Amino acid sequence: MKKFLASAGLLCLFSVLSLSANAGTATFQILTDPIKGTWSNYALSSDGTVMAANYGGEIFLWTAAGGFQDLGVGDSFSASIGISQDGSTVVAGHVGPDNVTSPALWNASGVVDLGHPTDGCSSLDNSWGSGYGVNADGSLVVGIAWNCNSAEGFAWTSELGNVSLGHPAGSHSSRASAVSANAHTIVGFWEDPTGPRRPVRWVGGKDDLFLGTASFGEASAVTSDGTQIVGQLYNVTGYGVAFLYSDKGGRVMLGTITHSPQDQSFPNGISDSGRVVGWSGDPFGHGIEAFIWSSSTGTKSLASVLTKNGATIPAGVTLTTAESISADGSTIVGQYVDNHFNFGNWIAHLSK
Repeated sequence: MKKFLASAGLLCLFSVLSLSANAGTATFQILTDPIKGTWSNYALSSDGTVMAANYGGEIFLWTAAGGFQDLGVGDSFSASIGISQDGSTVVAGHVGPDNVTSPALWNASGVVDLGHPTDGCSSLDNSWGSGYGVNADGSLVVGIAWNCNSAEGFAWTSELGNVSLGHPAGSHSSRASAVSANAHTIVGFWEDPTGPRRPVRWVGGKDDLFLGTASFGEASAVTSDGTQIVGQLYNVTGYGVAFLYSDKGGRVMLGTITHSPQDQSFPNGISDSGRVVGWSGDPFGHGIEAFIWSSSTGTKSLASVLTKNGATIPAGVTLTTAESISADGSTIVGQYVDNHFNFGNWIAHLSK
């Protein structure tokens, strides 16, 4: 693994030079998956040159030069995956010697079991939880941990260990889904006493329902400086729609590609320049499609934006979701389905 991590800096330099020489261009590539026929999830380093991947619970590190490197068995019940901005640290779940899964990180020194908060007293399906996000240099990891009542968000550092971020009173859960690169802001969900999730952020270890107690949904990603948060809110008809929030600009609803009242949308990532990616459509009807949003263009089909900028997407391929976008906005990764119902994964580059 040291070989791949050491080469990340050179790959970053080559990527920056390539993008500056091809302004206004886009490329598209089908990934050669290390494991076929299973679910997948991805996270990208700040420049997109290093990627963490979760394939059915098996954890991988990817670079363009080295391809996929198997880091070991994760949690087969969790799709969580995260990577530090510098590409040096991957977080997810890891199966220990006792065959129980715990939150974990991988770096040049190997795998580190992150344990669980002191109020944890039982595992669920042989799992203590999983890592979801990590800050710029890998020193702070966040995720979900099981406790005696339900589940709760946690934050881990080598100095303090695994610390609970709390959860609503009773058998109600929280989750820390992402953390800003500067470690200032953690985002996720905090359940309402009646059950539904609500968007939450933690700043200084204190929970904040920044959209109010009556807003149902969750926060899913945050910019490097912690100032912009994306997530999903449920509207009056019960459909989930993507939102963007900042203290300066307030809440902006991102809508859907088609603007149909039956469609939903969910944002999986945001770049530091404000590009948002995820999926849009009717997950229970006509299917979903990957979207990209910016303040200047609104919500657009990602495939149409890539094609307009010169990328070649194979005929019959539908980009169903964008799972992650790099902090610099140059690299996006996600999933597709073709006309023969073959599923797979892709990576695209779009000029910043």
